[in-house]
Amino acid sequence: MDSISNCFGASRARESNSVEAVQVRSADFQSAVLRIFNPHGVKSSSSASRLQTCETAECNSALPGAGFTVIELLAIIAVLAMAAMMLVPAAARTGPNVRGVQCLSNARRLMTAWQMYAHDNQDKLVAVIHGGSNMGGSGDPTYGKGWAEGWLDWTSSSDNTNASFLVNPRYADIAPYVNGAADLFKCPANKYVSALQKALGWSQRARSYSAQVGMGIGNAELGPWDAIYKHVTKTADLLIPSPRDTTFLVEEHPDSMNDPAWFPPQNRTLWVSVPGTYHNGGCTFGFADGHSELHPWRGSLMSARAQQVHAIDGDYINGSLYGSAGDPDIHWMSLHTQRVSTNSY
Repeated sequence: MDSISNCFGASRARESNSVEAVQVRSADFQSAVLRIFNPHGVKSSSSASRLQTCETAECNSALPGAGFTVIELLAIIAVLAMAAMMLVPAAARTGPNVRGVQCLSNARRLMTAWQMYAHDNQDKLVAVIHGGSNMGGSGDPTYGKGWAEGWLDWTSSSDNTNASFLVNPRYADIAPYVNGAADLFKCPANKYVSALQKALGWSQRARSYSAQVGMGIGNAELGPWDAIYKHVTKTADLLIPSPRDTTFLVEEHPDSMNDPAWFPPQNRTLWVSVPGTYHNGGCTFGFADGHSELHPWRGSLMSARAQQVHAIDGDYINGSLYGSAGDPDIHWMSLHTQRVSTNSY
């Protein structure tokens, strides 16, 4: 019986020692955390705080100039690890948002340049030209140069990277108002290049934005122009809708881009030119009153093909994407394009 009692007593002693050791380690860890965030031993006035500063002469004398203990270092590592776990997902979400904000800023600044051109040219809107005359920056034989020039595709054509067609006044009427800032014509999220272009060392093409073909002198009627739309050439002509609701600058789908002109939807169901979709399924627009906005799509532009960029020469999306009758995306786009009456698709 004495042997059993001795064993039981020894067991209780070991258990007591273990509890005391855990309590000591817990207290040491609390002191370590406190030393990190309260190195001078200032007491917190918060009633919720349960950590106490050490107040003995021995403890206080060790604090100034003392190095970190192992427990303190472990506490630092634990705090940093928790911070990293919170910050990494936030940073991943921030990247696309930052690019979207920059895209909106670029569109707004281009619209300011567009307004300045009209102000300096007796209310006339800058020319928008569609078709092959944009290739090589040659200009249209009738209307001359447009707001921008160049022809984008997925080939090795130098037009794809020639920023002079955007910022050189010899080629682009809007150039004097952008001070050589070629980056304004690019959305930072648009880094799409074809396999051939990547092999050439290209990391991006020169332009992300196109302009409404019916806003400014030009050859809109020579293309797939629809009768519900109105071709305007002066700011005073912006009536239906008002400048606040009229889109001029469109972030075009990379598989749709070619010349710097953009055609609005045709016949209620057909996308002639296709807006971009790579801002979480939305697109950036520049409006005639100077503001920019990111519009989310809800209809045909949420289809699998509209959400994809193939970047393959010959696999273009313009003129081949359809929506059903009453498609909300076609309706929104026609509603925000200059029209001859209040009727829209």
